[in-house]
Amino acid sequence: MTVLYGPPAETLELLLDDPDNHEFASARDLLKNLSGEQAAQSVAGLPYTIAEILAHMNSNLYFNLELIASSSPETFVNPYENWPKVNVSDWSELVESFLSGLDRAKAMARESDLNRILFPATKAEPAWTLGYKLAMSVAKHNAYHFGQIGLLRRLLGVWLNNSANT
Repeated sequence: MTVLYGPPAETLELLLDDPDNHEFASARDLLKNLSGEQAAQSVAGLPYTIAEILAHMNSNLYFNLELIASSSPETFVNPYENWPKVNVSDWSELVESFLSGLDRAKAMARESDLNRILFPATKAEPAWTLGYKLAMSVAKHNAYHFGQIGLLRRLLGVWLNNSANT
């Protein structure tokens, strides 16, 4: 049986969020000093705002946290809206929810059996472990959208003041 394993716990924790900003800005730094009005501001020609992207990331994060905690992940049904609506007044709460969920994912990486099979192998797919699921469905997904948030911050003229985080 082929099994897809994720990285070691320490590496996975840093992939989920690196508070020391190695190579890229951490989640907290990428979202700090950003008002709800700025986060909800549209950029001509682009389909999403920062707030909409973060709401999507938050939905994906909590879906994966609940799926991983489920006693039967292979039949787990996503209870979340994939691209939920966001109000400017919800921005601070959204940021806190996302960062809290990210802390839960990092704790899961640190404290869980990352080699636990989450999805058994099928004829078409190898087995997925908890560590692989966190790496692929959370860390990789977040990295993709953090790049969008960084670009949108630059286009809006509200990039971080710390030039080391480029």
